[in-house]
Amino acid sequence: MSIRCERNLRCMLKCAFDISCTDMEVYIELLKRGQSIVEELAEALKKDNSTIYKSLQTLLDKGLVKRDYKILRTGGYRYVYRPIEFEKLKQEIIKNLQSLIEEVTNFLKELEKYTEEKVVQSLTIKEQA
Repeated sequence: MSIRCERNLRCMLKCAFDISCTDMEVYIELLKRGQSIVEELAEALKKDNSTIYKSLQTLLDKGLVKRDYKILRTGGYRYVYRPIEFEKLKQEIIKNLQSLIEEVTNFLKELEKYTEEKVVQSLTIKEQA
């Protein structure tokens, strides 16, 4: 059974930023909340804290979220995550999609030179990786 992604903003963002479905779920929940901590996101999405933390780290690395810390009255601190500003998000989407289009265009130019044997060989190498 094959699952096909609908053409919508969620899929475009996943593709543009090379993030997983879980990362996208975390990002969307963070957008809804404006800011949040790992435990709140984990509870809302019914996922482990470690899963949420991993997704937030990916989103940080991709530049989609920012992390601040809040000092607790009882001592210590807690990280608070928030999405980047909307205008910056739009700029990043455009930049990443333009880069993806360039990659696909270059791939298509190279594909014209491929023989059937080279395609099979390339696919076999990918499967073993």
